[in-house]
Amino acid sequence: MRHIDRFARTLAFLLLFLAWTDGGAAEFAAPTGDGWHVWQVRSSSSDREFDDIYVQMKAGKVTDIEIQTSNCYQRNRSPLNELGIVPNSASIAWLKNLLDSNTRVSEGAIAAISVHAGDEAFTVLTDLLEDRSRSKKTREQALFWLAHSDSDQAYEYLDRLLSSN
Repeated sequence: MRHIDRFARTLAFLLLFLAWTDGGAAEFAAPTGDGWHVWQVRSSSSDREFDDIYVQMKAGKVTDIEIQTSNCYQRNRSPLNELGIVPNSASIAWLKNLLDSNTRVSEGAIAAISVHAGDEAFTVLTDLLEDRSRSKKTREQALFWLAHSDSDQAYEYLDRLLSSN
């Protein structure tokens, strides 16, 4: 009986851990329906664990994207559909689909991608910056958010970029 109890506690802990980390999250239930939707992603910032991604939908289309960190002004959005913690890879993949939307949405998607922890966000931003088929505005936004990153990887990339000229 003691072994079963220990096994059950270990299994419960493992399931809680997997649900809390990116590894255990299922698919990203993308926002649908009009109004504001919010989800949390692991933050690229060293001084906080999560950042909030806010998406506004109207008539089935994304009309606005905002990021909110703990040091940002807290804007009241109601009603608000809370989607919980989303794996960074799923969030980035969804946001990448918005990069060719209108300027406001595309810029919001780039900003939102930039707050995600990990190599994938860095890769997306550098790919956007280096893709000469992208608009000047898109490439400027990618550069802007790379420069505002506190990632060593972003700093090294920009340092190489500046020293190659």
